[in-house]
Amino acid sequence: MMWTFAGDTTKFIFKNNLTDFVESALETRDQFPTSFYHVAMDGNCTWETGTIRVGGEGGWIATRVMASVSTDGRKRRWQWEMRRRRGYVAPGDNPWYVESIGSSDRKGEFHPEGGGDGGGDGEIGF
Repeated sequence: MMWTFAGDTTKFIFKNNLTDFVESALETRDQFPTSFYHVAMDGNCTWETGTIRVGGEGGWIATRVMASVSTDGRKRRWQWEMRRRRGYVAPGDNPWYVESIGSSDRKGEFHPEGGGDGGGDGEIGF
């Protein structure tokens, strides 16, 4: 699913190679239990919000918040920032791509970059 939402930068980094992307995601999942890839593949995830478009229905930026519980019981919230693809989008193709996914602190709160205490666990919020 993440490859469908991947933007040009992600696809460039992985040279449009889905196999390399999946291998990297699996490696990240195995190393970091609270990483997005770990909870997305092995944890319990639910959407807290629907898609919120900036500027209404015609907006080209959207956000969504997902809550997750990792296999070791730690909770995180994830704020997705998505962008609408420009130009022609073929029927059946996803018109949105993920610009970024921000992680909450261990209390489930998001902080502006450099703000808040971040829970002391190195998480970056936005």
